[in-house]
Amino acid sequence: MKAKALTAILAAFMLTMTACGTISPPIQNAVTETTTTTTAESIHDSAASSGAESSLEDEKIKTDTFIAEFFDSDISFVDTSELVAEAMKGCSFDNEIDDSNGVQKITLKGTNGGGSVEVMCIDLSKSGLSYDMEYILENLGDHYFRQTAAQMNGITADDFVSDYRMTSSVVSKGKYQRYASVQKTDGMASQFGYTETYAVLSENKLTVASGAFLSSDMMERQSFSQLMSKFAENVKY
Repeated sequence: MKAKALTAILAAFMLTMTACGTISPPIQNAVTETTTTTTAESIHDSAASSGAESSLEDEKIKTDTFIAEFFDSDISFVDTSELVAEAMKGCSFDNEIDDSNGVQKITLKGTNGGGSVEVMCIDLSKSGLSYDMEYILENLGDHYFRQTAAQMNGITADDFVSDYRMTSSVVSKGKYQRYASVQKTDGMASQFGYTETYAVLSENKLTVASGAFLSSDMMERQSFSQLMSKFAENVKY
């Protein structure tokens, strides 16, 4: 099945802070004088901060442009049902598999939590993309990792107790892996989570397995981690 004109728009979050209080009327005939001292250090720090923000914004625009160009290129999706069936053998979670637009989405349900895994294989042989292999892997990998991690409600990157990222390549093939563990306690209950994205680019085909799971049971997190390992084992490299 051919998928074109999918434009990935990375979500932007804006925080709005409001404050309320009493504003007193000005005192008649009172003059307030404020002196601001600007040093060379403060100017340098401000310039450095502004430069860093500008660099990050430029990098985000570059990444967004690449993602849009990637999904608007001549790509097609390859069936992954065999890969999914093999990786899901012996899975301890209740699961439902939905095949839509070339993407296999597996919904998982445990006794104390739940999650999902998405698996896809994209044929790039006719895409005409000029980016090198590592650039494609890193940017697509990070894109899917962010999307997948965001599915864990109430969890942010600040809740990650570990965060591992690796990209490697040999001649005409490469792989990307990133995973993070979550442990969050609000004083009454604990949440244990795990999210991972594994991608391989070989023979002009990009295969991605990306999943996240959140539970109040640490052992369910461990079981999900093992399931993601099985997906990685079944992706041809």
